Amino acid sequence: MKKLVSLSLSLMMLLGMLAVPAMADDFLVGTLSYLNMTEEDNYRIGLAMKQPLKKLLFMHDVWTDDGATAVIGDPAYHYYDTLNAMLMGLQAGEVNCIEVPYYTGKYLCSTNDGLIIREEYHPEKAAGASEVAINMISDGYSFLMKEENVGLRDAFDAQIAAMKADGTLQRLIDEHIVRASEGAEPAAIAFEKFEGDPVRIAVTGSLPPMDYVAADGSFAGFNTAVLAEIGRRLQKNIELVQVDSMGRALALSEGTVDVVFWTRGMTDFLLEDEKLSDEEKKEARAEYLEQMTEEERALLKEAGQAARTEMKQQMVSRDMPAGTINTQPYFSDCPVWIILR
Repeated sequence: MKKLVSLSLSLMMLLGMLAVPAMADDFLVGTLSYLNMTEEDNYRIGLAMKQPLKKLLFMHDVWTDDGATAVIGDPAYHYYDTLNAMLMGLQAGEVNCIEVPYYTGKYLCSTNDGLIIREEYHPEKAAGASEVAINMISDGYSFLMKEENVGLRDAFDAQIAAMKADGTLQRLIDEHIVRASEGAEPAAIAFEKFEGDPVRIAVTGSLPPMDYVAADGSFAGFNTAVLAEIGRRLQKNIELVQVDSMGRALALSEGTVDVVFWTRGMTDFLLEDEKLSDEEKKEARAEYLEQMTEEERALLKEAGQAARTEMKQQMVSRDMPAGTINTQPYFSDCPVWIILR
């Protein structure tokens, strides 16, 4: 139900403060660096939100435990600037596991027999409280631009909305993310040429098959397909520039690129839907709360404490340096842990 759009934040706003224990250093999780959030803050917010949400998702078999314990104490985060560095850190024993989007995890495991997903993810089983939990725990992926480029942001937003409405975006997700995550080689995509200066876009290759750069340096897969489609619809040339994860902000600030292909933030469901009236939002909240058990409400309440007022903006802007704006999300995915087999 699309009225879930405002439910998660509304649930979060019901909440009080949550005491967070001291950071543990006995279980390290490798993850790609956030542009605007320290490892300690990632731990603090992640612990408050993710642990109760994981419990709820395990309770409904949306996540299943393949012989592993559902929750590992209080994991600490260790940042890496590239996916390759993160994988090398896992192999070298620097971290116990790495955290990546689910479809990236599937892709990595399909191309490397030495890796397995620690918990399996079944989004098709989500309903009610577990659907809210997925959208609270997932990352939404958007384009990042300088704040003065409002016109370009709005143009991208219009095309993302149109691609969602006409089914193009879901088709590209199915072809270039879902299929590729099962072992298919991401396909090369041709760009059409138009008059005028190009829009220069940074891609990292750090989240295949969503963000993919082949071994020979060529761009392929979902990122290329989405950008080729946006360029065609806007009648603009697209020029791709590869940077590492932490190089995104610098490339944008120095003007090397006009757009960053992905920045991580909240999903669609965590954004207030202006199309819904206050009465419709109230009805949606009441309907979903009525369907939940006391245990489900308690777990969502515990998770939502991480979204108290002083944390909310940090969660929204954790991958957005000062002076930037982003588009609406074009893709969202739930993070999972990858371990050595």
